[in-house]
Amino acid sequence: MGIKVGGRQNYDMDGLLKEIEQPRIKVVIYFFSVEYERFEPQKALKRAFPQAICVGASMQGGWCTTGPMEKGIVALSLGADEVEEVFVTLKEGIKADPTKSARAAIAELKQKLGYRNINPDDYLGIVLLDGLSQGEVLMQELSLEAHLNLPFIGGAAADEMSFTKTLVGLDEQLSPDGLVLLVMKMKIPFYYNHYVHLTPGTASMVVTKADAKQRIVWEINGEPAASYYANLVGVERLDRLGFQIFANNPLGVVSGNTVYCRSMHSVIEGRGLLFYCYIEAGTTLHLLKRGDIIADARNALQDASSYLSQLQGAILFNCTFRLLELKALNKIEAFNNMFKHLPFIGFTTYGEELFTHHNQTLTAIFFGRP
Repeated sequence: MGIKVGGRQNYDMDGLLKEIEQPRIKVVIYFFSVEYERFEPQKALKRAFPQAICVGASMQGGWCTTGPMEKGIVALSLGADEVEEVFVTLKEGIKADPTKSARAAIAELKQKLGYRNINPDDYLGIVLLDGLSQGEVLMQELSLEAHLNLPFIGGAAADEMSFTKTLVGLDEQLSPDGLVLLVMKMKIPFYYNHYVHLTPGTASMVVTKADAKQRIVWEINGEPAASYYANLVGVERLDRLGFQIFANNPLGVVSGNTVYCRSMHSVIEGRGLLFYCYIEAGTTLHLLKRGDIIADARNALQDASSYLSQLQGAILFNCTFRLLELKALNKIEAFNNMFKHLPFIGFTTYGEELFTHHNQTLTAIFFGRP
């Protein structure tokens, strides 16, 4: 039956279920505003499709063929024509011990997979995790696991930027401290990548003191990090450093032609910078320049089309900083419209996952036809 999607800007679950219903559903993936927890969307989806594996995450805002939404719920279904087998696990306690939780999830998945040899051209992994945990630690464990030789793509769950509670779900369970790993043996081709519209500027610097585990950079080029950054971007007072300054003047790691943004959260103790991703001492950072975010979306489609002869759907994981930029540019609709010819859903995340934990990127999965 193909890929079916639906989206609602209010809690119209009956309408959403009709949009994604199809025979022989194997998987349902959904994203929802955290305030909808009280409606128990996970239970409604599982009741409607008891034969399917249902996985989801809370979002800051949603993307869908039906249009972008500040609040609401979006969902996508895959049937037996697209997916042959499904394997899934949910583990909790990732805030306190992300390494232990990741290893437990990996061990369970390996057991469910029967320790088979995996062809990464056939198997697709999706990872959804608590957005207030250390996603980079979880992704490191996945990337180091030799017996899970497949890509894991996904996002960190979000709330309305209160940073108080984010949720991930598996079937009838929602967790505020969880990790979901979903593995699908696909019958259709797929493609994944991450896209960055930021380019390196002329300024570069070295992190000279950091607490990687806490995601805090204390010194840059031997000076207090917050003061160094403020001087670099022309801000006279540290109390003026905030989301808008950080979003407009991001820092990043450059590797060849690839940029890995390292987004900042806040000033710590008047001297340090708290990041959304860990940074180690000795890392060279570049001050990045913003490019064209709509052209970047167009590039994502062209990139996927060069690998898949015919696109039939997509899932997008788009950073909250990119959402802020799209709002400032009044280009929310323009971004969503780039993909609306496809059945697609997406959500605004607190971090994007592909081999590692990313910031300020669009990470995407594209589905082709047989």
